[in-house]
Formats: sequence, structure tokens, C-alpha cells
Amino acid sequence: MCVTSFGQNTYESETDSAWIAAQNGGRTDLNDGNNEPNPECIGDGCGETTFQTRTASSDSQAQASDDEEDCTPADSANPECADDSAKAPAKKSITYNEDADATYTNENREIYRARKEGFYTSINLGFRLAGGVNMLFGEKADTWNPGYLGNFGIFVRIPFGFQTFRLMTALDFSYRRYLYEETTEYSDNEAYVEMYMFEIPFMFRYIGEDDGFFFGVGADLGLKLSGYSQFKQETSVEGKTQKDKREKSIPTNGVELGAVVDFGFVFSGHFGFDIRVVQYFSNLVDEANLAEPTLFDSKLWPFNATIGIFYQF
Repeated sequence: MCVTSFGQNTYESETDSAWIAAQNGGRTDLNDGNNEPNPECIGDGCGETTFQTRTASSDSQAQASDDEEDCTPADSANPECADDSAKAPAKKSITYNEDADATYTNENREIYRARKEGFYTSINLGFRLAGGVNMLFGEKADTWNPGYLGNFGIFVRIPFGFQTFRLMTALDFSYRRYLYEETTEYSDNEAYVEMYMFEIPFMFRYIGEDDGFFFGVGADLGLKLSGYSQFKQETSVEGKTQKDKREKSIPTNGVELGAVVDFGFVFSGHFGFDIRVVQYFSNLVDEANLAEPTLFDSKLWPFNATIGIFYQF
């Protein structure tokens, strides 16, 4: 009997379609049009889940399409109708500050030049030509008139740790002429003193933006190369006039030390002008060897002021 029951529940391959139809309420279209059994479609309700899922997905896509088409300006507040550009994160606004950019450029100019072209570009060499006046202050200085001077020299300007400061030193060849005039009860006196000097100024300079305005203070050392003097005297006694001329009777000191201040302006990084003043603290005349009685006990402090033009590389 067991063998008979097992044989009765077994279907041959040619009756599989009928069996599947019986299991699915007489429907055979879920077999994909094939006569062979579909492993995915066996049993009651076969194919219903797949069919319903596909139908729901199609309905959802159609609904989304309808929503997009039905969006109006009044629906702009709805998330579904929001513009894609509105959903994107706002870009940060970049403001250009011209002053800040100019300051950054100026502060890094020397570093950039040094890296690109070498350190030598921060060192300036040049030459200066100047002329001006000199005066004497101190005891018996009122008998000396303003004189004149001229100088020519070379200079070097070196960076000093900060962008706006420089060390400047020079070697100047200078010619000075001092003028003396005095009238007494018995004589008229005239004299002049000539000096040829080497001057070595040494200054700390403040440099303005773009190498324009500058201002410097420092010291000046003067070394005499040579000197010459001439003293003329015209004496009148009892109606008689006597003229006398003496040379090198007013000796001068060989070393002078003073304070120097200068300021000026540089055009286009090369040409410029400056005004330089120097006050010395050493006596002009050599009192120990002075031969003119009218100048005894003189304390003469030289003061020079020049206007110069220069060119720097």
C-alpha cells in the first residue's frame, strides 16, 4: 500500500504543467510561457509578491514624476519642489582687501628678491655729489663768515634686520673753505682756511615704502688730508698803511668727530636727493700751533650743511 500511495502522488514530466496549473488556480501564465516548471513559481500565490512589488515601484515612480510636473511657485516651500540650487550649500564670499594685499607684498618684497636673485640685491652701492655751506660756532666765531664746501663719494647701504631699516656708510672726499674777517681800531684783517678731508659717515636709516622717503642719524668722522691758510692784514699807524700777508699761520686739527643727520627721497629706486647736516665737537684750529694773536683762545665748532644728488645700484 505504501508503494501504491507513493506512486499515486507522483507526476510524470509531461503532466508538470497541469500540476502547476492545479496548484495555482488554473493559471499557467506565471511559468513565463514555458511548459517546464519555474522553480520560482511553485506553490499557492506564486508570483504574487514579485508582481505586487513591481507594480508598487512603478506607481511610486509615476507619482514622483507627477509631483515634479505639478510643482508650482506656490509649492516652492515643499521639499519636493525645492530648487536643486537652493539645496546646495552656500558658497563662502571671498573679499579682496587691496590694502592688506599691498602690505603683504611690501613686507615680503626683500625676501622674494633675495630668494630669486640673491642676497646682493638687498645691498645698494652708489655715488653722491653734494655742495653746501659751512659755519663756525663757539668762542670768537662771530668773526667768521659762512664758507662753502663740496664733496663727492661712494656709499654702501646694507639691510639691518628689519625691512624698513638700513645701515649706510660712505667714503667722501671733501673740500672746505672757511672765511675770516675782522676790523679793529688799527687794522683790517682777512683770512681763509682751506681743508681737504676724507669723511666717513655711518648712519642708521629708516626707509619708507617702495624705497622712497628716508631719514637717518649717526656719526661722522673727518680725517684731514691737507690744509692751507692765508692771513692778510692791513695796518694804519700815524697815517701810514702797511700790508702784510702770512701763509699757514692758522693750523687746523687733523681729526674731527661729529653727529650727522640726513633725510631725502629716492626716485624709481635709483636716483635721489638728500639734505645732510653735520655738527662737529672738535675745535677747528690747533691752538698749540696758532700764530695769529687775534685768534688766540678761539673755540670753533664746525657745522656743515649740504644738498646732494645720488645714484644707487
